[in-house]
Amino acid sequence: MQTQDTQNLQGTLNTSGGTQNLQESKNEATEISVVDIINMMLTFWWFIAILAVLVGGGTYAYFRITSVPMYKSTAQIMIKTESQQTSTDVNANAITGAANLLPTYVEVLQSKSFLTTVSDDMDNNFSVSDIKSMLKMEEVTDTNIIKIETEHADAHISYLICSSIVNNAPGEIARVFGGGSTKLTEYPEEATAAEPLHTARNAIIGFIAGAVLAMAIIFLVNMFDTRVKSKDELVTKYGLPILGEIPNLELM
Repeated sequence: MQTQDTQNLQGTLNTSGGTQNLQESKNEATEISVVDIINMMLTFWWFIAILAVLVGGGTYAYFRITSVPMYKSTAQIMIKTESQQTSTDVNANAITGAANLLPTYVEVLQSKSFLTTVSDDMDNNFSVSDIKSMLKMEEVTDTNIIKIETEHADAHISYLICSSIVNNAPGEIARVFGGGSTKLTEYPEEATAAEPLHTARNAIIGFIAGAVLAMAIIFLVNMFDTRVKSKDELVTKYGLPILGEIPNLELM
């Protein structure tokens, strides 16, 4: 009786051990190594290539068709403080003070009040929001100079708006700050060529995005595909012996 119980216990332990080993094998099977991922991508390289070309080509065509050539006019104005105006020497502290105030000057020259004046110069053909969307202002590093850029599909309009800004800027600066002045250091000119459309750059970005999307699809499909695809997979992944193999009768 004791021998029979011992055998039953050993059988139970063997069964539990086999189940545990099988479970461990399944857990190992769900783990995907870097080598597996690389092989996975190499197997479906054609899908990655096709999707990358389709997305890249589509991106290029889209920007080529929809992009409008834009013309840019550029000017630069230097802000002079009162201490700079009343001294014949260059005052380093005054220049530093003006440079620190450049963000404030930029905000003033982008304000609704000032851009309304520019809109009036353009016979109100463009609203304040229209002009603001065409306008870009930034401080030149370590100087008291403001760079002004205007961009429009019509080169002449871009030039006129930029010219209006630099012409009206001195009066606005003096009105708001009660002193100081501006000096035009770079005159705006009418552009003779449009800005680059960067269609090639956008196509490269689309190509890379398409390849990444294809790889993500391949990875997810293989992650959720639990089918056994070959007898070798049973041996390598699950550690199970092959007792026999049934041929595919449809191919015979």
